[in-house]
Amino acid sequence: MGTDAMQLPKIDFFGVDPSAPGTGTWSAVRAQVMDALATFGCFDADFPALTPEQRAALFDGAVRPLFALPVDAKRRNYHGADKPFHGYLGGIPGYDGYESLAIVDGTKPEPVRDFAGLMWPDGGSNDGFCNAVHGVAARIFELEEAVRRMVMEGLGVAKYHDALSASTWHLFRMSEYQAPSAAEKTVRFGSHQDTNLLSIVCQHEVEGLEMQTRDGQWVLVKPSPTSLVVMVGQALRAWTNDRLHAPFHRISVAGDVTRYSAMLFSVPNFKIQAPDELVDDEHPPRFKPHDNNDYIRYCVSEEGARQEDKLKAFCGV
Repeated sequence: MGTDAMQLPKIDFFGVDPSAPGTGTWSAVRAQVMDALATFGCFDADFPALTPEQRAALFDGAVRPLFALPVDAKRRNYHGADKPFHGYLGGIPGYDGYESLAIVDGTKPEPVRDFAGLMWPDGGSNDGFCNAVHGVAARIFELEEAVRRMVMEGLGVAKYHDALSASTWHLFRMSEYQAPSAAEKTVRFGSHQDTNLLSIVCQHEVEGLEMQTRDGQWVLVKPSPTSLVVMVGQALRAWTNDRLHAPFHRISVAGDVTRYSAMLFSVPNFKIQAPDELVDDEHPPRFKPHDNNDYIRYCVSEEGARQEDKLKAFCGV
């Protein structure tokens, strides 16, 4: 059951300078971030550093032409059978009307240019596409890194930030959810929890993202020209010893206008193990140390697909 009356916590990042931690409104915003991520596992960030003009250049100038390409071209976004979520997703049973493409290390200009060359080998659309995609991905990365640093500081384990950052990579994913041409909502991507550290979602005009609260209520997150949705993934839930909540979420669309979104995922390339500072009598170990890639493989296995709390089933203590 959902309601439009409920809303996610809204946090204003206007006074936060990601390049200068601790200055301006950093401390006050950090307190709001920690409360939101512990309680809801997500929040709606007002992040004006990513301008409406940049969003328009991304979605209208880059994303729409990308999804207009033939399927055979989009399928070139492939990284091998052992990395099924690194590239193109489409034609999946149970996910009708959903397509998605991704750029590994999309916060850096070179991988974005390589991706564009893969999609448009003649080079005709590359410069505009690259500028739009990298510009947005780099801005979202600033917010992701600021939130990740705030989490480390808020938990009293800031000393681990630099080492974890050096072992974290980012996936920039662009998605299309076709309109059902009906007033009744159609689920295009079912309820799930993300497997990574943090996810940041940039919606474009058409609503559809729904977040589930701890008590089972579904909250529709309406797009705005300056907001980004930040949510915790299972990797960060495990690393913080269950101090942060990883929310279930889904995409439901209605009407006759196609929905587009862009997401930045921070992905751990290190063993997921809660630091000693986050384990005590009040907070005993909740999860066994594990490799995140092993967890992802479990999630897509027949056994993992049957589990609601996949993390607990995989490595819960």
